[in-house]
Amino acid sequence: MTGMPTAMPTASSDAWAVLQLLLRGQLAAEPHLANALRVEAYGCRTFGRTDALDLFAARPLALSPGLRRVMSPQGIAVLDTAADGRAIGVFADLTDGVIDRLWLVSDCVHGATAEPAVPVARDDFMSQLRMRCEPDPADHPHVHASAWPDVVQMGRAALHAAQEPVAASTGQVWVMRAFCTETSVAALYRLRVLAAVPPRHVHERLALAIARIGPQSLPTHPCLALSDPLPQPAPVYF
Repeated sequence: MTGMPTAMPTASSDAWAVLQLLLRGQLAAEPHLANALRVEAYGCRTFGRTDALDLFAARPLALSPGLRRVMSPQGIAVLDTAADGRAIGVFADLTDGVIDRLWLVSDCVHGATAEPAVPVARDDFMSQLRMRCEPDPADHPHVHASAWPDVVQMGRAALHAAQEPVAASTGQVWVMRAFCTETSVAALYRLRVLAAVPPRHVHERLALAIARIGPQSLPTHPCLALSDPLPQPAPVYF
């Protein structure tokens, strides 16, 4: 994890420079982005690099000198602090050095909406397993086996930070993306948080956690960013 200067990057095939251009909504990033780029940011979802650049042009994000960054051939994870002091996170998927998926863990714009959907009844706890965060290592081959306890621990910490008070049957965490370097571990999570008291409304959030891997593979100085509750789809009935 390193602090990085915020000097204006130039257009190139370097994924870090392209990411900064994308977050500023600058057209110079366009030739170096996947055509089918998918972005989840500010409570909005876009498909295609043109819509992504338009989204960030309307609400640009300039990263600060004090950011924390972890990079690998598979992705870029960044934790930074917004002007209001809130932690924000950025996670980019890389394929052959090209950004093809991006999540921004931050606030949601006023009026952000989700696509309507058909509501489906569910009971997450019929199995009685009460698992808060139990990722499958086979889904994340770029995480060292010794670092999996760290990924689980950070996911549980994210859930604890997202819900107050904590109920016995409240909340689950899914590991969406995770990878390691020699010194750090980064993980992107989706959280489902159920209110502890009636009415038990549910909402989802994104979380990004980064930590240095210390002795005995214990994370030191973990950092966490949580998004606002994400927009819930309006129900569609037939």
